[in-house]
Amino acid sequence: MFYLAKQTKASAEQTHAAADQTHAATEQTKISNAVAAVSANDMVLRSLREVHILMLERPGIRGYFYADKPLPEQADERDEIITIAELLADVMSSGVHVHEKVPDSASAAPWADYCRHTVENSPVLRDLLQAHPTWWPHLTAVLPASLVHAGSGGGGRTAIPTPVGEG
Repeated sequence: MFYLAKQTKASAEQTHAAADQTHAATEQTKISNAVAAVSANDMVLRSLREVHILMLERPGIRGYFYADKPLPEQADERDEIITIAELLADVMSSGVHVHEKVPDSASAAPWADYCRHTVENSPVLRDLLQAHPTWWPHLTAVLPASLVHAGSGGGGRTAIPTPVGEG
């Protein structure tokens, strides 16, 4: 009988140790997920800062993305703005994708709100997404259909030229 009691006690201690290890592993996973969320968000914000630096280097260009300013007629300036719009769409889409993949990201909803607000206030982004909705699937997934479908924000015209070979 004494042997059975000793074995039961040893088994209980092993079970308790295993439970402690499981708890520690769970806590470590939570910490790792939180670190991943912060790191991913930081990467997206660094990319956004790079686009904002491009805007700062070109006075007056911010309005095309945040103040409903229509694309200019001059080809050089127009091309420059479209290129920055493509970069901004890349960053926004990347941010949405990152937030989808990181389960503990508390900034997923604010990021989606930022994307919607920016596209709502940028004819160039609306036109770009309407001309090429499949280029940024993660971004278009968080936008209302009215912002992505032709005729809903670009004045019924496509201001973005289609690259050679598409059409």
